Amino acid sequence: MDEKIKNLFDYIKNLCESDLNRIIHFVLGMAPVNEQLPDRPSCPYCGGSHVIKYGHKNGKQRFLCKDCQKTYMHTTNTLTANSHYDRLVWTGFVRDTLYSETMDDSAERFGFSHQTAFNMRHKVLMALQDMLEKDPVSLSGIAELDETFVLDCYKGAPVPECTGRKARKHGAKAAKRGISNEYIAICTGIQRDGGIIAETVNRAKPSSDELKEIFNGHIAKDTLILTDGLGSYNVLETLAGCTVVDINHEACRGMFHLNTVNSLHSYIKKTYVHYRGVATKYINRYNALFSIAFRCANDMKDTLFAALSCIGQTCYWHSVKDVRNYQLVTL
Repeated sequence: MDEKIKNLFDYIKNLCESDLNRIIHFVLGMAPVNEQLPDRPSCPYCGGSHVIKYGHKNGKQRFLCKDCQKTYMHTTNTLTANSHYDRLVWTGFVRDTLYSETMDDSAERFGFSHQTAFNMRHKVLMALQDMLEKDPVSLSGIAELDETFVLDCYKGAPVPECTGRKARKHGAKAAKRGISNEYIAICTGIQRDGGIIAETVNRAKPSSDELKEIFNGHIAKDTLILTDGLGSYNVLETLAGCTVVDINHEACRGMFHLNTVNSLHSYIKKTYVHYRGVATKYINRYNALFSIAFRCANDMKDTLFAALSCIGQTCYWHSVKDVRNYQLVTL
């Protein structure tokens, strides 16, 4: 198997650039990067079509909307807005993000600094968050709900004195056995054949109020919810009109299992270790990534790429300042 993989990589390295791009976009289900951009795109601010060309800015065509008198470019309100890198670089970087490549690996591949890779990675993650907020997941049919735990992390910053502990080295374990205040809970819900929800609002076990905050509006009526017996989940019956079943009380398991959500937890933990931890304040950004990348949903890839490359009134663009303060987790 190792020899086959080596031969595959050797073959890919010898491909010409056009053939390599064709394979990447076929695998990702994306439109070609060199697809012709519209000659006069509709205004991203008012949606108007009465548009004229209005010179150039930084080598890019600028447009003027005659309806709202605002100027814009092909990249306005997209991930590539105010970026020095073209769509091909961004497409490759989005691919790396979805497939859990480290920022340093991506930076080396595309030839930019670690800080640039950090900013681009978090712009992609914030776009994923925005997508899940604008088109929220609704669990239906049979869904499995459970929580998993990862160590808190202050990667890139001093450990606050209030934590009462010293900084850990990579790979170190918690000072106390079992679930303690060193652990961050990631509450997850996964439909057997559909969407995924992953969000962090607490340490330790989630309370009824915290589960309401996470799953309110995300569970369809008459959904069968499978849990491991944590009593807090029973609040969802009155909240969403669903049925909550404790699999530990079922004499004959059959379909009553949590194998699907356990697979999601395994993926989250492996990816977390691969990243050598994720700063806790950014954990919900990565939860959005975990929710989408676990099943490599092709429709979400298409949506993300459309947001990256197609002008429109829906804005997924964030500034470098947003990277530092947009929807941070404070526990």
